[in-house]
Amino acid sequence: MGTTIEMFVIAARDGNLAKHFYESLFKWKITDVGPLLQISGAGLSGHILKWPHKDHPTHTSMYINVENIQECLAKVEEMGGTVILPEMAVPTGGSIAQFVDPDGIIIGAYHGNLHIESRSKAEIDVNPIGFFEIAARERHQSKRFYEAVFNWRITDDGPVMSISEEDAGLAGHLFNWTFEQPPYLTLYIRVEEMTACLEKVTQLGGKVIIPETEIPSGGTFAQFLDLDGNPIGIYSGR
Repeated sequence: MGTTIEMFVIAARDGNLAKHFYESLFKWKITDVGPLLQISGAGLSGHILKWPHKDHPTHTSMYINVENIQECLAKVEEMGGTVILPEMAVPTGGSIAQFVDPDGIIIGAYHGNLHIESRSKAEIDVNPIGFFEIAARERHQSKRFYEAVFNWRITDDGPVMSISEEDAGLAGHLFNWTFEQPPYLTLYIRVEEMTACLEKVTQLGGKVIIPETEIPSGGTFAQFLDLDGNPIGIYSGR
């Protein structure tokens, strides 16, 4: 069992509003299973978490499948992170924990075996998650942190660092975040019609923060804030 991304979580103040937003935008199937809403059709197991903690911001997070959560959390603290949720059992089997990295980005650790229903390729490819992005204040510090905690290979490609898809299970980027807004982690969803998707974001109450922008290697990308202010990326053409 490697340190690969096993699932993602979107924390929301109002689960029903978030369910309507993401179902309408990406045509994901979202089912209410109690404290969580389960997302199907994204190409990666996901949940919307009904976030009750008023003193802590909503966020997008990933859960990485690790061999030993206690060893992982010890390494987190050794590398300057902070454990915010100690290891706890989950009803579906296995256990989880949460920590914040040196930039305050919330990351989950998971140990166990998720039951992922088989889905047709058509269902998975509606609007699948294609890669993830970590915006850090100092990327070399973050590179050392994630290499040490998860044994990911991270290469410096210039303006961004590439996180190995073979190691993480999903391609990722790490880069320096120089704006006043806090650092973040986000997921990028592949869409067929960029303009139509951004128009839909605005209609549903979200806010476009990066308009459609060309990618040097081909295609375009954009970013928006959902109803809870969580940054989400979309891309097209590659």
